[in-house]
Amino acid sequence: MLIHDARSSQMLCIGDPGQGVHIIFSTPERPYGGDPALDIPIQIKGAWVDIKDLIRTLNGDGLVEFFSSLTGKSRIWTEARIWQSSEEQLKISAERTDGRVILTWGIWGKAIKSETAWYFETVTSHACEQQIQEFSEGFNALFQGNRS
Repeated sequence: MLIHDARSSQMLCIGDPGQGVHIIFSTPERPYGGDPALDIPIQIKGAWVDIKDLIRTLNGDGLVEFFSSLTGKSRIWTEARIWQSSEEQLKISAERTDGRVILTWGIWGKAIKSETAWYFETVTSHACEQQIQEFSEGFNALFQGNRS
């Protein structure tokens, strides 16, 4: 669901904030001006987790297209589909089962000033392809919000 914060910035919220873990993506930023690097702020929130990080992509790494490919009756797929950011910080796996689309979200990070890495994974389940199409449209809107 595409929402706006107090500063009128766009955010894409995946999952129900009142139940379990939810993921919030904010408008991406270009850290190097016209360079293709695009950092997507991400927050993962829940009763026992609160993660904030930046996912580095190259012009989005085809994230909009990934979600678009999961919808439509003409696009029948039976094998898991996977999207991964260019620096491997975020990996999304999509599977169809019993008429639902199951998304597994894995995020890797490093502890500050250390070689220690951490990993977090959560799963969301979506009953209709309309929700998946909304994710594609939501990411497209976030990326369009960054015209730098």
